[in-house]
Amino acid sequence: MMALALGSRLATVLGTIRPRIGLWGALTLAFTVGYYLLLMASLVLRFGTLPNYATLYNWPGSVWTIIRSTPSVRDMLPIIAEEYLLEFGYMNYDYGLGISEWALNIIPFKVFLMLILSGLLAANLLLLRTKSSCSSRARLRAGAATGLGAGFVAITSATMSWVVCCATPTWIVGLSMLGLGVSTAFWIEPLGPWLTSTGYLLLVVSLMFLAKPFVAGSAPASEGVSTPEISSREGAHA
Repeated sequence: MMALALGSRLATVLGTIRPRIGLWGALTLAFTVGYYLLLMASLVLRFGTLPNYATLYNWPGSVWTIIRSTPSVRDMLPIIAEEYLLEFGYMNYDYGLGISEWALNIIPFKVFLMLILSGLLAANLLLLRTKSSCSSRARLRAGAATGLGAGFVAITSATMSWVVCCATPTWIVGLSMLGLGVSTAFWIEPLGPWLTSTGYLLLVVSLMFLAKPFVAGSAPASEGVSTPEISSREGAHA
């Protein structure tokens, strides 16, 4: 029964996305690009300088080198997940050849995670727009869970580096920029995978909740349900 109910909800999700596949794809791409633009804007506003350098890395070549030189797949995958594709930042040339004060790093693995996040978020938004048997309060709660889950994944997927944080491209740089102590930020860094997993779980749960099949004869609690008139000898009663 549980597998049947899950299959029914997945069919509802696909039935919602399929007629709007273009809109879903556009939202997914827009959320992903907008996320990185927001990260760049936050860096520019925080430090008051525009990026003055960009570096393109040979990501396919680096991945191939890692595959050839790493015998263990368990070791190989985490190394590949940290490989750069692009880097935008500000180089301070007051120190000889220059030092990168801050940078936004485009890492394909993180971009892939963001695409998954954006796809789930877009699907949830489409389901929220469709008429369902969920009450307005229930859909509000599902929307809040969607936003919270998206926030967890977005925060922990940030790949910004700051010279104060040893130039490490990680999500805790954003927390440090907001005023959190560097030592405290590094202390909570191990929580990143747990927060990311929790975020995706919230997104999937809210998606399945919103995909609850409509039961014939039911109506949202927020909408009035007209009761048929029942005739009797005294007259018609609602």
